[in-house]
Amino acid sequence: MAAIGSPEPFEDFPLHPETELEPIREAEPSPPTAEKRASAPSLGPRLTAAAADAAVVLLLAAIALLGARLLTGAVPRLAGMPWALGFVLYLSFFATVPPLVLFGRTVGMAIADLSARSESDAGIPASAAARRWAGTLAVAATVGLALLWTRRDPERPTPADRFSGCPLTLD
Repeated sequence: MAAIGSPEPFEDFPLHPETELEPIREAEPSPPTAEKRASAPSLGPRLTAAAADAAVVLLLAAIALLGARLLTGAVPRLAGMPWALGFVLYLSFFATVPPLVLFGRTVGMAIADLSARSESDAGIPASAAARRWAGTLAVAATVGLALLWTRRDPERPTPADRFSGCPLTLD
């Protein structure tokens, strides 16, 4: 029970039954335009995605190597470097192919707002995702020299785009 001179409960509440409220309309997302979907991303977002993906793989490899060091107490020897590099390749495959198949993008692609699309838009087949990974390794093996013709014309596909048949698009 309210005391004399005190406001009624919820009197200062802004909703009163005598006022009509307008319904809240949600903004409808605009459908993607053909030119936005067809535009190929420049090398900047591609390099951002590649750097982020490389950082993820190197972080996972470092955690694995440090964990092995803690468990064994031994420092890795130089003779073990080929095994470590093989492990990094193994990690890079599994950090790239399953996310591409499941989500159409890797962690780095998500950061750079890129996604890979197949011709049917039904997702990327595992074989195309594996070919995209191999194309990315080819670019890394040439220290980026394979991207020289892409730099001149951003609409040209990179080796990973050509090998996989699934070009990248900006989201």
